[in-house]
Amino acid sequence: MEKDFEFAIGMVFSNEFEAYNKYVVYALSKGFGVRKGNLVRNTKGKITRRTFVCNCEGYSVSSSDQEKKFERFEVRCGCLAHIKFKVDNDVYEVIEYNSEHNHAFIPEDQRHLIRCGRIMSETCKGVLVDMMKADSGGITTYKCLANEAGGSKSLGLQRTRSNSIGGEDCQDLLNHFHSMEQQNPMFSYALQVDQDGRLTNIFWRDSLSKFDYGCFGDVLVFDTIHRTDKCNMICAHFVGVNHHWKNVLFGCAFLMDETVESFIWLFEAFLKSMENKAPKTMFTDQDQVMAKAIRTVFPNTQHRLCTWHIMKNANQNIPHLYHKPGFRDKYFLALVYRCKSEDEFESTWREMEERWDTKDNIWLQRLYDLRHKWSLAFGHDIFTCGMRSSQRSESINNVFQKIGSKTLTFIQFVYYYEKQVKHMREIESQDDYSCRETPKLMVSHDILMHAASVYTGAIFTRFNHEFLQSLSEIIVSSTFDGLIYSYTLKCRGTQREHVVRFAPADSSVFCECKLFESKGWLCRHALKVLIENISVTHIPPAYVLKRWTKGAKQGIANDEFKQMSLDSSKFNRFSLLMQQSFELMNLGAEDDNTMRIVRKYMQKANTEISSYKSSVIVIDDVSNEDNEASLCDISVLDPLRKKGKGVIYERLGSSKEKKKKKSKKGTTPTPIGSRGE
Repeated sequence: MEKDFEFAIGMVFSNEFEAYNKYVVYALSKGFGVRKGNLVRNTKGKITRRTFVCNCEGYSVSSSDQEKKFERFEVRCGCLAHIKFKVDNDVYEVIEYNSEHNHAFIPEDQRHLIRCGRIMSETCKGVLVDMMKADSGGITTYKCLANEAGGSKSLGLQRTRSNSIGGEDCQDLLNHFHSMEQQNPMFSYALQVDQDGRLTNIFWRDSLSKFDYGCFGDVLVFDTIHRTDKCNMICAHFVGVNHHWKNVLFGCAFLMDETVESFIWLFEAFLKSMENKAPKTMFTDQDQVMAKAIRTVFPNTQHRLCTWHIMKNANQNIPHLYHKPGFRDKYFLALVYRCKSEDEFESTWREMEERWDTKDNIWLQRLYDLRHKWSLAFGHDIFTCGMRSSQRSESINNVFQKIGSKTLTFIQFVYYYEKQVKHMREIESQDDYSCRETPKLMVSHDILMHAASVYTGAIFTRFNHEFLQSLSEIIVSSTFDGLIYSYTLKCRGTQREHVVRFAPADSSVFCECKLFESKGWLCRHALKVLIENISVTHIPPAYVLKRWTKGAKQGIANDEFKQMSLDSSKFNRFSLLMQQSFELMNLGAEDDNTMRIVRKYMQKANTEISSYKSSVIVIDDVSNEDNEASLCDISVLDPLRKKGKGVIYERLGSSKEKKKKKSKKGTTPTPIGSRGE
């Protein structure tokens, strides 16, 4: 800015950005700060008057005399300096100007500390973001760059870093998702806002998650955690299990509450992003609201309750019983895992009631009413991938528990989430590489060799266990009706019998234990029958599920799902220049002459770059390559902030509490829509 520049009545600026920044630059050159003052809108909501004031305008109002955690320094002293604009068709014209201040100006060596002047270059912002994505702490990252830049005065200060890098508002999150969508159209997100334009719910998943869901989306674990971000929203994630028996993340969401409406919106957004492919089985915790939403959106999906949550709830609701091994091990865990039939479950439950006098226990009675959703006695024929949902929920919770911070922002969580997804995919790639070879077999048999060649290592281990156990099975009797053989089997040392039916015409086999129906690989009883039939030399094709094989992802066109690199091209260029300049800086620091040479050519490079930038047409000061794509055309306000409650791995409130929340006055969320497919 020209040294003698001064504002005058009648000056015109093309938009608010230009007017505000011109006044800020002027203020910084003088030594005072700027705040945005009053504005006037017409009946159509358009701004007609806009005022910018000195940051010392007015007086601070003390809220109360109560003791405060810390005292702020008093800055405002009633300064009347200001500039006022008339706004017509977004054109800003100066109509009132007062340049008189009633306070001393800030010394020149301290002006970089003025709040409105904490401006950081887009390059530094990009570098900070990428270094934070690489798990460098925000403060450490900032100090590192500030040190390289010669101090925070050259780099920009914490306020800009907090807003731009910390991602405190939802708009940063939306811009990030919009940028991801532009990099890869297969990326998908959906959001919902209330009537005030504040975010209520948001869901997202990347393109590879859609591909993973296409391969492994038959069984889904849905879990909610109360996050401790500044708005205290609920984090919900969709988890599955891949062909290596490892977790795979299908998507994530932030929810404002746990109402039926929120869950229905989320499930519909998830279903739409996955091309309306519903899971066969879905695990959740014990919540009636969630169950109602599942019945609405996934009517043909088997709803099972997560045993991990049941154990947690039992520990809270019946601690006087659950902590006693005689109750927990002999009855409770038997009801959950060990009952083989519905009749056995009912008799065990009645015995528990008589032995421990639990007939009048309300929580246990509610649990009994839901027995079809949690006891294995009622789920033998439901495909669950053979997993206990407790394993998936607990391991995922442990992953996200590591970032339980009260100052966690949306964008910081998303960066962490993306990092975890990337890490999980790297592990999957390592597992794919490791299972190329055939494992060493303890027993030589054609069926076992076939299993070792097709199954991944983790699944072959489970199949091999069943195969070895089949050696202990004895065929007690058999019958043949002309088409199907019926075998009765018994394990040595036990009295329990199993019936297996085998059709030699098509090698179809069925066991009443239904392990294949629930887990996806043959049981020891069926394998015993197949081993005894000389004509069977491999696992019948109908009993080799592709989702468990080494080629689980083969044969599906996944090129369109491959994500573009998430690494910022600006960050890569910055890193390359840093590497090349490091040696140059060492040479230049040898003596005064070498330093003079380096500074000479640095100045020449600076002049050439400035000349180049002035010749390039830039619209709204946004770089086409690195910044334009990050701006979203949707504006969203932050949710109203709530007091943090810490990380809670359980329901967030009782049914009565939820009804009270639902009865409170509020605004109806409005869906903005889904982005991507």
